[in-house]
Amino acid sequence: MSWSAVSDHVERLHAEKLIKVSEIGNSSGGRKPKLYAVNRNVGHVISIELGISSGRVAICDFDSNILFSHRCGVHVSEGPDRVLAHLCGRVKDLMARHQVEPHTVMGIGIGIPSPVEFASGLPISPPIMPGWDRYPIRDFWAKHFDCPCYVDNDVNVMALGEHAKGVNFEVDNLIYIKIGAGIGSGIICLGQLYRGENGSAGDIGHFDVGSDVLCWCGNHGCLEAIAGGKALAAKGEALALAGESPFLLDILNAKGGITVKDIRSGLQNLDPVSLKLVRESGMQIGRVVAALANFYNPALISLGGSVSELGDILLASLRQGVYQRSLPLAARNLQINKSVLGKTAGLVGAAFMTIDQLIINSTDNNPETFLPLRQAADLHKAVPNVE
Repeated sequence: MSWSAVSDHVERLHAEKLIKVSEIGNSSGGRKPKLYAVNRNVGHVISIELGISSGRVAICDFDSNILFSHRCGVHVSEGPDRVLAHLCGRVKDLMARHQVEPHTVMGIGIGIPSPVEFASGLPISPPIMPGWDRYPIRDFWAKHFDCPCYVDNDVNVMALGEHAKGVNFEVDNLIYIKIGAGIGSGIICLGQLYRGENGSAGDIGHFDVGSDVLCWCGNHGCLEAIAGGKALAAKGEALALAGESPFLLDILNAKGGITVKDIRSGLQNLDPVSLKLVRESGMQIGRVVAALANFYNPALISLGGSVSELGDILLASLRQGVYQRSLPLAARNLQINKSVLGKTAGLVGAAFMTIDQLIINSTDNNPETFLPLRQAADLHKAVPNVE
């Protein structure tokens, strides 16, 4: 950009109160420069993270900081109308409880466990979300809030959150891998989220790893079908019934099923079957991550999701799988760590995605996408839709 274009954008963002002067810098010979920062108090952002069997909603400031949050039990199989209505109810409860006025909400960001066409905000053929294909999520929220809504895949928003607030933009090339019931990844390339041509980049859970196990996508041999959280629980249950783990069998008899939390409990109680399952899962994921490292050569692999909480045994096995199969140059400076943000990556990332898009729209040359000037005296007015 030319200096004049930068100046115009900065002036517009400042006039719209999206940024503010944070301090006056030191002079390098001319007049002292103004240093700007995001104006975190200009309004609120609603952030939503939808999982397979639960959801989290949050109210954030305009710098992606979580102010208030709530976890709720919903299952995507209940369908979009019922699930979104439940989430909307929890958002409004949270706002009422903390006296957040609707006119201060500037945008809504949502991460969902599905491939998403980002430009339209539509889920596309989600294998684990019956009834959600091409459901107009943004239109649903437009009925309740007078502000734009942005929808993306859950791992993409986690990658955004980790990049912005976890590593503070200090790593330009990273892959965020979510290991939960399924397995997916978000890719930060040269400091920007890479979504691919249609928004499906990073779907590593359906890499063919040569197994005969049937995946819920309909194919055989997918990585998440043999190494994801759902696969771990199923293997643990099968081995318990086979008499190989008295510890897991006791849990199965008491609860009627095995979960990833039970596998973690097995690790804590030195159950050899639980230990074996976690090591195998880590090695299998590590082999796929090694291929990613060879192909993309990132500086950081960041691990999140419920299965990543199994701890150092999973992390060590995954690292072993990566270093055994990655090229020396690709692995020379590669770091493989648990997510800095942990469970909050999705909520922080959904807020950041929303703020990022609001700022992009405010510096667009199309006047129809400008955010309105929001003077303090006019805060009683609702925020018009910027789309």
